[in-house]
Amino acid sequence: MIRLYAEYAGAPAVVRAIDELHVQGYTKLEAYSPYPVPAIETALGAPPSRLSIIVLGAGVGAAAGAYGLQWLLQARLYPLDVGGRPAHFPLAYVPITFEMGVLFAALTAVAAVFVGAQLLRLWHPSSEAEGIESSTGTRFWLEASGLDSDADVDKVTAVLRDSGSLVVRRVEELP
Repeated sequence: MIRLYAEYAGAPAVVRAIDELHVQGYTKLEAYSPYPVPAIETALGAPPSRLSIIVLGAGVGAAAGAYGLQWLLQARLYPLDVGGRPAHFPLAYVPITFEMGVLFAALTAVAAVFVGAQLLRLWHPSSEAEGIESSTGTRFWLEASGLDSDADVDKVTAVLRDSGSLVVRRVEELP
């Protein structure tokens, strides 16, 4: 498999290149940019993030679990009759319930970002593209992967050059 990396000076050129490659049927594209660009995400067809739903679920689940555990231990298994108060008094459970919900939501968000952004990988083929480190500062890069033949490589290279790329680099994946 062959990957092509094209460097761009600005986001509009990357969006034009993505649109042109989609018209020609190439869909295995990835963009690297120094800051989030909604137009690039839209052009790539990136699905909306499910992070908020995952974090909400973890927070509500942890809060429900914390409340249920407190109820089980203090009202059901080991009830104490102190001052004539009922064994189950919900206001006493609010602080721990809230704290556990927030804690688990935050931990889930951090873990999901690490997993979703693939930050735990030690190496990626893009590491072999000379100059791609500029994507963390000033330049935009577009990766076209899944190219099997030299004809595909030539067509994609032509599209990338015509769309205003500064340089196109070829990286071959190891078998």
